[in-house]
Formats: sequence, C-alpha cells, structure tokens
Amino acid sequence: MIEPISAFKINGDTISVIKIATADKININSKSINSDSLFWSFGDGRTSNDSVFQLSYTKSGTYTLTLTAKNKDGQTSISKKKIIVQDRVLKGIEIDNVDWDPTNLSEPWPRCDTVDVFFQMQMFTNDTLDANHLNSKCPILYTSSVVKNIHNHYTQKIYIPITSKIILEKNFVQFAPGNLNNAYLFSIMAKDSNGKLYRLANNAASGFAFGFLKDDISTNSCIISGGYLTNYKLICNFE
Repeated sequence: MIEPISAFKINGDTISVIKIATADKININSKSINSDSLFWSFGDGRTSNDSVFQLSYTKSGTYTLTLTAKNKDGQTSISKKKIIVQDRVLKGIEIDNVDWDPTNLSEPWPRCDTVDVFFQMQMFTNDTLDANHLNSKCPILYTSSVVKNIHNHYTQKIYIPITSKIILEKNFVQFAPGNLNNAYLFSIMAKDSNGKLYRLANNAASGFAFGFLKDDISTNSCIISGGYLTNYKLICNFE
C-alpha cells in the first residue's frame, strides 16, 4: 500500500505560518494524496473530517492546525501549520468634524454653541431610544476622557487616546439602527454647561454612515468610520 502524504493550503497558500484576526474566516483545502480519511485538529479543541471548509477563531492566541491523513492499512501522515490570531484593539478616536443644528427642534441636539465632547461605547441590548436618544438602558463599556469647550461647526481634528485596553469583537461592530441585540453602540457624546448630555453621532441612528474603512492585519491597520454632521473614526491595531 502506498503511504499517504498529508498536505493542505490556507487561502490557497502553502505557507507554514499565517496571521489572522479574531472572527476572520480562512479557507482550508486538503491537498493530501493516497489517503482514505482525514482528521483535523484546530488547536482549540475543535476537530473535523472535511476536506474543504472555512475556519475562524473567536479568541486570540497561537494555534497549531494539524491534518492527519490515513489510508486503509492504518498508515498515517501528519502536516501542521501555525495560525497566529490577534485582537482588534482600540487605540484612539479621531473626530474629523463637530457639527449640530441647535435650531432643529426635531433632533435632541445641544441648544448652545459650545459643549464638551467625549467618546462612549455601549452594548446594544434591544434597548429603545429614550427622549434624548441616549439609550440609557444599554450598558456602558467605556467612556473616554473629555475634550472641553468645542464650538459648533468645529472643523479641526480632535484625537482622543484610549487609556484602557479595549478589544473590539468583529461580530459586534455593525450598523445598528433601531433595536438590535449584541452590537456595539459607538457614540460621540456632548455635555453642555448645565451637565445635560447629548448624542452627536452614533452607529444606531438612521441616515448615519458606518462601517470598516480599513481592516488589514498585514499593515496592522483597522479603521472604523461613522457619523453624519459629526464624523469620527475608531483607530485600532492588531495585538
């Protein structure tokens, strides 16, 4: 009996080490020969017997993807590849423009010309908008430092560094209009001189643009953009 030879490709490539981000899907294709059965170990407790499939990891770490090819005589051949999985880590918030219409009474925007601004991250949990569009029932995951005395129609870029390690799960980064469970709610918040809060931009309001502007682990760059009158970018690295 001819001995089996175990071999496989990841995304059509034969490289022995691949780097991906959490929740990214990669294509796995067995190129084994002289085998009658296949057994995969993903390195995280999961296994498979398929010859072609997609694979993703939900947690960062270094995994060894192992393929065992076996023939009818019980002869085996093993091949392995290393998969390095990294998180998207939020590093800073860039606000390109701060703008609101204090005369538009149909929108809960500030009625003054100067506010303090900050970034807020919540978890959308089928909450409904309250009177001021604050989504007060959504748990707050992070609140940034405050940038004071920002005037309406402010066009200079504002950068707010993130002081804690905030890992963004890709599946929770989405446009979230209305009610949506298990999604991040990103907001540029404003506070007037009386301490009243307003939401200048977020990824839940109808008409607001939102999505990945860049998501490239090979250049260590991930940018998520959003906004309407007030525009913002979430600047991330892979770690």
